[in-house]
Amino acid sequence: MATTQTSSLVSKLPIRLRNFFARYPPQIYSAAVAPRPEAPETGAPVNLNVEDLPSPYTPNRDAKGFKRPDPKAFSPSKAILHSDSKHPNPFLPRKNFRTGKWFGPRIGLRRQAELVKLAIKYNVEALLPPGRKSTEFKETRRAERGLAIKGTGIGQKVKGHKWERTMEARLEDRRKAMMEMPEMIRLWKQRGHGRGWKSWPKR
Repeated sequence: MATTQTSSLVSKLPIRLRNFFARYPPQIYSAAVAPRPEAPETGAPVNLNVEDLPSPYTPNRDAKGFKRPDPKAFSPSKAILHSDSKHPNPFLPRKNFRTGKWFGPRIGLRRQAELVKLAIKYNVEALLPPGRKSTEFKETRRAERGLAIKGTGIGQKVKGHKWERTMEARLEDRRKAMMEMPEMIRLWKQRGHGRGWKSWPKR
């Protein structure tokens, strides 16, 4: 029964996807069976929720922006791109460790994008190998690097304008002044509405 359902599902796919799955079986190459390396325990956990990130503005006005990320550090988006030495991922470049030379992917980025669009249309994207055009990679990379604005990625900071760096302190001072406003009004009325005052009462 399961074999019949699988064959019927495969028969509904376009010939391009059927040829691809025949050459690269999903049980070997798909993203579902690819192992996911986890972040090292010594490092801080990676937060992919942009809403929970701190302010991107550097409080120190002498700061010169954010540091460049370490290329050897763990990256959630790079962890998705997995390739096995016995079954190399056709969507990723591969290295010949004997000669040290790199070879490009068997399937280029343009053909990868076309395959991903077809797979999304027929709800079989999970059967494709992990690649740079996959939806999961793009979402993880967007959350990791932020928007196309400097300082919106994870752990990134920018110097910003002075009014942006001092906004939190000014809002806190304004909140305290509003809390002390009833007492200031009482003193104002008690002392004769400002007659004889040389300066405003100190908070």
